Amino acid sequence: MHSKMGGKRDYKTDGVARFIYNWPYLVMILSFLMVIMFMNIMTGTGLKVTLAPNTWYDTSNQMTLQQFGFQSGFDSWAEMMTSTKGGAEGEEGRNVTRTQTLDRLFLIFESEGGRNLLEKGKLEFIKKVQDDFFGSDNFPEWCRLDEETGECLGFTSLMESGGAGSFFDSDGVIKPESEWDGIISSTWCSGSSTKTALSITMVDKDFSCDNSVDPFKVTYFKSTLDLGGPLAEYESVQRDVAEQHRELGDGYFSTDAAVIFKEDQEEASDLGINLYFGGLNPVGGVAYGSVLSYLMADMMLATGSILFVFLYLLFSLRSLFLSVIGIFEILVSVPMSFAIFAILGNGYVSFLQFMGLFIIMGIGADDIFVFMDAYTQSMRDLYIEDGEEKFLKAYARSSQAMLVTSCTSGMAFFATAISPIPAVAAFGTTMGFMVFCDFFLVITWFPAGVLIWETWFKNCTSQVKEVTTEEMLAAAMNPKLGKVETWFDKEFMKYQEKESFGKSLIGFFLVLIVVCLGVAASSLKVTGDLPANFSDEHPFTKFRSLSTSAFESSGGIPKREINIFFGIDAKDPVNRDGLDPQGDTLANFANWDPDHDITSHAVQASIADLCTTVAADSQLVYNNEVYCFVDDFKAYLTAIGKSWADETHGELIVSKGFMDYQRLLFVQRYAEGGHKSGVVVDGHTLNTTTLNAEFSSGNAGNLNVFSYITFNSTLPLKTNELTLAEMSDVFDKWQAHIDTHNAAFPAAKGIQFCLVWYFLRAGEAIVSTTLVGVAISLVFAAVVLIVANANYIIASLALLTILAVISCVTMMMVILGWNIDFLGSVCLIVVIGLSVDYTVHLCHSYTHSVEESQFSRTKQAAREMGVSIVSGAVTSFGASVFLLPTALTFFQQFGTFMCATIVFSLILSIFFFLSLTTHYGPERRADGNTSSGDIMFLKKKNIKVATSS
Repeated sequence: MHSKMGGKRDYKTDGVARFIYNWPYLVMILSFLMVIMFMNIMTGTGLKVTLAPNTWYDTSNQMTLQQFGFQSGFDSWAEMMTSTKGGAEGEEGRNVTRTQTLDRLFLIFESEGGRNLLEKGKLEFIKKVQDDFFGSDNFPEWCRLDEETGECLGFTSLMESGGAGSFFDSDGVIKPESEWDGIISSTWCSGSSTKTALSITMVDKDFSCDNSVDPFKVTYFKSTLDLGGPLAEYESVQRDVAEQHRELGDGYFSTDAAVIFKEDQEEASDLGINLYFGGLNPVGGVAYGSVLSYLMADMMLATGSILFVFLYLLFSLRSLFLSVIGIFEILVSVPMSFAIFAILGNGYVSFLQFMGLFIIMGIGADDIFVFMDAYTQSMRDLYIEDGEEKFLKAYARSSQAMLVTSCTSGMAFFATAISPIPAVAAFGTTMGFMVFCDFFLVITWFPAGVLIWETWFKNCTSQVKEVTTEEMLAAAMNPKLGKVETWFDKEFMKYQEKESFGKSLIGFFLVLIVVCLGVAASSLKVTGDLPANFSDEHPFTKFRSLSTSAFESSGGIPKREINIFFGIDAKDPVNRDGLDPQGDTLANFANWDPDHDITSHAVQASIADLCTTVAADSQLVYNNEVYCFVDDFKAYLTAIGKSWADETHGELIVSKGFMDYQRLLFVQRYAEGGHKSGVVVDGHTLNTTTLNAEFSSGNAGNLNVFSYITFNSTLPLKTNELTLAEMSDVFDKWQAHIDTHNAAFPAAKGIQFCLVWYFLRAGEAIVSTTLVGVAISLVFAAVVLIVANANYIIASLALLTILAVISCVTMMMVILGWNIDFLGSVCLIVVIGLSVDYTVHLCHSYTHSVEESQFSRTKQAAREMGVSIVSGAVTSFGASVFLLPTALTFFQQFGTFMCATIVFSLILSIFFFLSLTTHYGPERRADGNTSSGDIMFLKKKNIKVATSS
């Protein structure tokens, strides 16, 4: 064979390898310039981090319908808080910058163990938290300003100096405890049983005004603070809403406010107080900034991942220069991939994409080890005297192996891009490009760096010793092996030589595959659940929970609402052409139903009848609870001295008077925890100032109108309590009511929406896309393995090993109680790409081994690639471990998945795959160039590589 005869070598990669060998400095410069170019592209495109809810929603119209109802109510609420409308200078030319509420900060103080907060030290601490924040350096730039004085408005709190019901006087000094009962009785309560607005909104709902038996007790206090809008250079809080909230979250809350409160949380715990902060608007700047602050803290853990990989590179490579250029190559693949993502027309990145940094650390380090092991072994080859030929051999062997692993890993990530979930698709796309960017750099930048190191640095770190020809031959015949190589060569293969040992392992793992897949198939539940941002005990989750459960103003019985919309095209409700699926804008405009006429008495009567009929269905509606705008319209007509029964006042349903009436109803229902119902005119969403001009000009009759009714359904609050089949059954029952109504009243066609239906459709999509994604990844892995090895036997054994890894991962999901949800579906798809790496390296070495017997070829593969796969596993595991202590639950879950996949892949590639090759692998035939199972038309293309190794 050529490798033992010194024959001429001819590798497919010779052209690139020769260029790198002859021009290493130029290659590094060109690679560096390319990196700089991509980084400039990334920074120039202005990618934005998104917390928009539609990043988890598909591009059907499910979430957008919900937005209709939310926006109509939210705008009316915002308008109630808005004293001026119409632009940055207001109606009279006065500056209204930050004199309105852009978003609202909530602070909740909880006494640990249910103890009483009415203690001097605790009350003084609560006031200190508020005063310190109010007096912080940057707060005046974001506070809501008083229209008259231009000063910052303070907290709405029972701790404000001199405020109604406050324990502190106007100088900020706490009043004597002997006065506290009097303050509470006179301001918090009206009599011994009735609470006032102060205690209802700012004290927990378990607070009692009766202290005749037990003293007053408070477990929770709530304080609120308005942050001002419109921000400078914006006209109104109702225009460019997303941009203003993003500016608030990015520019202030995540970097300043959240930092202050996190410091206060540490001090609070020493006093037996739990402090929670956040915002209730899920897409507001306060909520966005809060989550972003935790994400920033989590990303700081990436420095630990980077440091671990760097130190392991330093330990393994024994070169600071190689470690630096190696870690650089891995890190810059991240901005390069984001730049390509932006070039494809994307403007937003979701939190899920930031996991790429942790993942690529392990993948990138694995590639470095593969190249360095091939390079080191090639340099020891005494049958090749020319240094360039040694480099060509190392480059050909390593680049082919890395190409195979990069293709399988990258394609597995790209397979997730078929998901209808924008965040999942974006994650898969970005990670796919990240893998290939790293591959490009590890076959250009890094080999060039190794050649420069060989020339200038290698001899500086090791003592040069003259070696005789005899010593060189002795070293070639008995090469010095490291500890890992020795274990594989001597210990592991000693047991593999015993037929009973290897076949027992094979039998054990085959049984394990069957058991794991059987348990997973019967136990794993498919849901459309979103990954929770944080665990149940995380401060942000506790804040959201307490804000809706601990206080009276949060409303009574929790509700799972179902909306029915009218006036919208039921088949194509909204136009979303050209929108970024992860962007803040949910829709361009509504597609109206041309047959709908809400001013018709007959249409109103049909909707009223639908409200009554559906509300009476106790299987679907809780306690007949319905919010029907027709009932509101009847009440409005009665209030102005008219009767709906006259059938002559239908046009007043789009009048300014009814718009104002709806606004008041919304405020009342908001305070009581009720749901919304209403009529929205031409997308003005109850903006009566705009509508005045329409009505006065006589154009009101030309306006488009949509309306909606809301039911409190019997659906559970937690979607994972229902299977997809159960969700589908309930959906069909609701749809049956709507179909009956639509058939009878074509001028009042309705379309239903409930957030649960999104999970239903998402769950169905997850089933199909997961199956398709897994199939794509498996088929692609099979094709790559067959083409790369030109042998169906070795490819089949590798695929069987991948199946074993998948079975173990699914079993782990069952044990941990996971479902196949958004993140679970991603795990099942990418596990194929992540699990194939170690097996592919062993495959490659086995296929290109010059040995003849199964045992000898397996032994050579284990000896040559054992160090690479162990080192790759160590760095991948070490990088992934830093995901486990993160706050964001999808980081934690993916970190668990990564660690488990790496452990399973390493164990199975060594103990299962090598056992398979020892006893069932293809043997090399007598001609020295072919093996059993070879696919000859592929082998002809690979023959030169195979015979040259």
